[in-house]
This record gives sequence, structure tokens and C-alpha cells, in this order.
Amino acid sequence: MNSRLSKYVKTRFVRIASDLMENPQGLKFKLEKAAEKITKKNVIESIGVYVDDLKALIRMARLWVSRKYTDVGTQTILYTIVAIIYFVTPTDFVPDFVLGLGFVDDVAVLNWVLSLIKEDLNKFKAWEEKGRANKNAPDLNEVQIELNINDNNPKNKSQKKA
Repeated sequence: MNSRLSKYVKTRFVRIASDLMENPQGLKFKLEKAAEKITKKNVIESIGVYVDDLKALIRMARLWVSRKYTDVGTQTILYTIVAIIYFVTPTDFVPDFVLGLGFVDDVAVLNWVLSLIKEDLNKFKAWEEKGRANKNAPDLNEVQIELNINDNNPKNKSQKKA
């Protein structure tokens, strides 16, 4: 990652990620946006070989915010959120709508974050696999449902009454 991009990420996105760690609802909203964005064909093609790692970061952050996965350090979660927030921000260093170049900076930031948290991400993936083998891991669909619950939504209030 070049020095200008590094400075931009560290001055803007680390602060945002730190704030979101203290705001679970705001973080859940960003995680939903990331989960939605990562399903788009043009995004998958642009991110390339990093798609699976980005999906793993999103899963880890979702499970961390729901307190179902806590065996991770604060610094790892901070950098995980930095990568996710950078990914969902369309007007970052190189805006995502710039054809052919829009995701180059996203990949650079993702690669940088992965290099910092590789060991913890591998530990998380092993935890997921072990849980699947033991059938004790939380259902990722269940995590998604929990993230979609919003007590201020009248639709959810009517469902709770039923």
C-alpha cells in the first residue's frame, strides 16, 4: 500500500472503525451493507482472489458484534472493521465507480489488513470449521437474522406482538 493511501486510511478509517466498535447498531448496519455489496458480480470480479477472505472478515465481525466469537483481540477487530468500512465506502481514495480502477485501492487496503491479522483470521476459520464439524458453530443465517432486527421498525414490533 503506498504512503498516501496508508495515511488516508489511518487518519480517516481507523477513527471510524474505532467509533463503530463502540456503536454495535452502526456496525451492524455497515456489515449488512458489506454483505450485500459482496454479492454483486462486478464486485466479486473486481476483488478477485480476496473475495473469500473478505467474506470471512465480514463473518468474523458479525460474530464478534453478536458476541458469539470473542477469541479475538481488539486490534484485529479494529483492522477488520477498517477493511470492511473501506470496502463499503464508495467514495474512498479511488471511487468505486471509476471503471477498471475503482476497487484497486480496496484490494490494497484488504491485502494490508490481511497481512496484519493473518494469524487471527486463520484461527477464526479453524474455529468455524471445528464448529461445523461439531455442529456447535452458530448458524450464519441466524447471525444474519439477528443483524436485521431493528426494534424501531414497526414491522418488527408487529411481529413481536404476534
